[in-house]
Amino acid sequence: MTVNMRKLSDLTRTAPAVRRFLREEDGSLLILSLQIFIIMMITLGIAIDFVRFEERRALVQSTLDRAALAAASLNQKVDPETVAKDYIDKAGLSYLNAQPKATGGLNDEWRRVEITVQDTMPTIFGPILKINSLSSEVSSAAEESVGTVEISLVLDVSGSMNESVSYTDPSTGKAVTSTRIAVTQSAANSFIGQMFDTIQTPTAPAGRLAISIVPYNQNVVLGSTLTKGYTLSTDVSNGSYAKTCIDLHEADFGTLGIDANVTQQRTMYGDSVFSYDFNVSPWATWSIENCVENSSRAILAYGNNETVLKQKITDLVASGDTAIDFGAKWGMALLDPLAAPAITKLIASKDVSGDLTGHPFAYTNVSGNSANTAMKVLVLMTDGENTRSYSTRPAYRTGASGLMTTSSTGKLTLTTDYYGNITGYSTTGLYYYDPTRNPPYYSYKSASWMGTPSSKLYNITYDTLWKTQKLSLHWVADKVLSRPYGTSAAIKKATYDKMALRSTFSDKDANLLKLCKAAKAKGVKVFTIAIDVEDTSNGAKVLKACAEEGTGSGKYYKTSSGQLSTTFASIAKKITALRLVE
Repeated sequence: MTVNMRKLSDLTRTAPAVRRFLREEDGSLLILSLQIFIIMMITLGIAIDFVRFEERRALVQSTLDRAALAAASLNQKVDPETVAKDYIDKAGLSYLNAQPKATGGLNDEWRRVEITVQDTMPTIFGPILKINSLSSEVSSAAEESVGTVEISLVLDVSGSMNESVSYTDPSTGKAVTSTRIAVTQSAANSFIGQMFDTIQTPTAPAGRLAISIVPYNQNVVLGSTLTKGYTLSTDVSNGSYAKTCIDLHEADFGTLGIDANVTQQRTMYGDSVFSYDFNVSPWATWSIENCVENSSRAILAYGNNETVLKQKITDLVASGDTAIDFGAKWGMALLDPLAAPAITKLIASKDVSGDLTGHPFAYTNVSGNSANTAMKVLVLMTDGENTRSYSTRPAYRTGASGLMTTSSTGKLTLTTDYYGNITGYSTTGLYYYDPTRNPPYYSYKSASWMGTPSSKLYNITYDTLWKTQKLSLHWVADKVLSRPYGTSAAIKKATYDKMALRSTFSDKDANLLKLCKAAKAKGVKVFTIAIDVEDTSNGAKVLKACAEEGTGSGKYYKTSSGQLSTTFASIAKKITALRLVE
């Protein structure tokens, strides 16, 4: 064998160089860096795909939400599925091939629109990892459901509502002169019409809507119908003097109800007003009665006949002072389940439709049956502010007054002027009996206390003072009953305060705010309306605060006579407001 010694020598010289090359590490970091860079680019690309996907999903979701809301509105008459699809297509999402599904009541009392789509987005960088697309299911649902609604429409019918108002009719642009009560009647009747158009439609199930109308001035008249459902005290005479107001001066305004199973204190007939000075009138003819019994101002409880409700509004007559708290209390009370026994009695007497059996419903539906729940709404309006309400405490309504006379008539002998106006009373033969004193008799003639008079004495009863002689509480307290104990203003006022029930101004504002706070806790939706009032007035302030105490679903409206119809229309729309449920 022949060996090429030259090639062997070359190989021997090359071997060390190969071994050095194999041991050399320079350049390996570059390879690693390239590998990391490739991984980062892939991760960044996938991240970009996910960001694009989320932006697209958010766009699809918001579009479906808007489409469902628009389609579910009971106010629009186009096919709801068509409306929803049109929204989606015009948003540039027609490729989703959405198939909205609409369901609703047979009588359009509710409507629900559901939309579910599958969206697939091709990825840009995903194919590197064999992720060619990203998919998601997007859904939305909206429902407008007016359900069953119980409304108390509490309307101011005080004397200022008779004032003349001039405004431009927003619908015609023409100048109008009317009275505030007439404007309110028109707006309230339109509101009632809207409620029947959207809730109690002609073909809707009976009992969908119940409206109570609560007029108020210095008090609230229950009237002969509603008193069938409540028991009123009998501590005043019957007949034309038995008024159907109840005393709320010391009521618990921190709660909403008035218990139909508990006897309520009837408001005293006559005039118990405090005149704020001591030059008081005997009010021989009562000009400001504690309770002005008038059928036109009586409550209409739980009406569901549109014609009857509108006629009640049309018949309203305005006069008297203003007790917003009393009106609101009765409005709330008729929404409260404590009124259920009263409504049951009125259904039995056929004064309330049998379709409203079970009303007023509980605040919370515990039965699981949606038919046993209702939206409860209070609409409260005034054109002024709280003033005053009066009555006489039960102990000073009937029976012996302590006054005694030698006259067999058993009455005060009144003195009058040429025109028949009462100027005072005769002190001859007039005594006051106080068994806690010794001596117990006071002689008005001698202005001194004494023993038992020698003449026969006849009791002058409270019934005689208030009903027969029609005297005011303030005049009797100031001029007659306080006299045995002194003539100072303090004694006169103390005598009156002992006998009177009253709530005035700030008392009533505080009552109203407590009531509104209680309504918030129960979920009652409270809408308040101040008509033709200044922002700085107490009426505007307390109604605004009342609405703010509400659930957030209510609202305060400061409006004018010319805009009152628009205000009521806004409230009607809110009552049937759309709710996004998912």
